Amino acid sequence: MMKRKENKEKLYLSDKPPLTLFGKIGIFITYVILFAWVYAIIWPLFQMFVSAFNGKQQQYIMANSNFEFSIRHFQYLFTETLYLTWVKNTLIIAGTTAILTLIVVSFTGYAYSRYRFKGRNASLMAILLIQTIPTFAGITAYFTMHSIVSAIIPQFSRQMMLILIYTGGAIASNTFILKGYIDSVSTELDDAAKIDGCSNFNVYRLIIMPIARPMLTIIALWSFIGPFMDYLLAKVLLTSPQSYTLAAGLYTLVTDFRTMNQPAFAAGGLLTAVPIVILFIALQKQLVSGLTSGSVKG
Repeated sequence: MMKRKENKEKLYLSDKPPLTLFGKIGIFITYVILFAWVYAIIWPLFQMFVSAFNGKQQQYIMANSNFEFSIRHFQYLFTETLYLTWVKNTLIIAGTTAILTLIVVSFTGYAYSRYRFKGRNASLMAILLIQTIPTFAGITAYFTMHSIVSAIIPQFSRQMMLILIYTGGAIASNTFILKGYIDSVSTELDDAAKIDGCSNFNVYRLIIMPIARPMLTIIALWSFIGPFMDYLLAKVLLTSPQSYTLAAGLYTLVTDFRTMNQPAFAAGGLLTAVPIVILFIALQKQLVSGLTSGSVKG
């Protein structure tokens, strides 16, 4: 009996058969592709980091330049450009976009998931079809809308128009994402809460939203990052350097010969990543704790 038991343990010691020659070749090719992919990502970032702190870099980035640690490119950003203004503009646009997107998407995602109303499928299909149209294709419509609204409200700026464009695009795409997430939440929680006397709004506020907090966190992060990454719309709609976002403003350091400074552009790129990284780290806890704390509160 003891021998049989030992044989069984040896037999099931590993449930994976030994690799064949083709399997080893496949693993080797996979690792080569992964290393090439990592190199393609890390190498430009490394060059940008080195160039930002290299005092011997002048107007253009020279790959073979000797390294001398310096922060003069950062000083150039803060003293010779409108970098702080661009940061302020981007934070206002990104923060407002994220807040408006969260407020609207939390309602639309819940409504499409839990309610059946006339025109529901048609409106969902319309939202889906709108997503297939490139944002830049509507640039003429954006200018027309801005002209109409600014004639009625003189204080309506191009930055406000940009916020509405970012928010509208984020609402359309994230409504589907949040709807799918709430669909996975059992409706028995809703029924139990209603039996206890909760209204529809309290079900939304006390049950659904805490459970959907991880997805809302992701939506907020995506909505906040969008204005930092977008160059095209900001460059077209914003006409003065004082109103530029970071992407549009920093791009003048590599396209305009009057302000050409590629190392300063690299320094600005590094600084641009700072608020995004901080926000991501701050919201990581919500991604983990939102699932459990939301269900307990419900």
